Amino acid sequence: MRVKTAGRIDAGDLRERITLQARAAGQDVLGRPSGAWVDQITVAAKVEPIRGREFFAQGQMQAEVTVRFVIRYRADVHERLRVVWRGEPYEIVSPPIDTDGAREVLELMCVHGARDGR
Repeated sequence: MRVKTAGRIDAGDLRERITLQARAAGQDVLGRPSGAWVDQITVAAKVEPIRGREFFAQGQMQAEVTVRFVIRYRADVHERLRVVWRGEPYEIVSPPIDTDGAREVLELMCVHGARDGR
């Protein structure tokens, strides 16, 4: 029987593929960021749905799902990126978490729905 240490992840746990995207450089005619997203990297991930909720905002029902994506450590991952999983965008809502400081695993806390990085 294998014992997992904190911060380590087995390759078999990384069953899903996610793409990390960054905003494209450039601005629209009003000087705002262009809004376009560009693929940066595609990595294997463990996907852990955390919570879902519905709420009333802006005169209509909204739905929001919180998901944790666990990937191998990468120094180039930050909260200004977004995750695309199964064709849907997820906003990274906090700085990536190096769970034990060993630079082996990152946790990306993400939201899809009302705040999904569009």
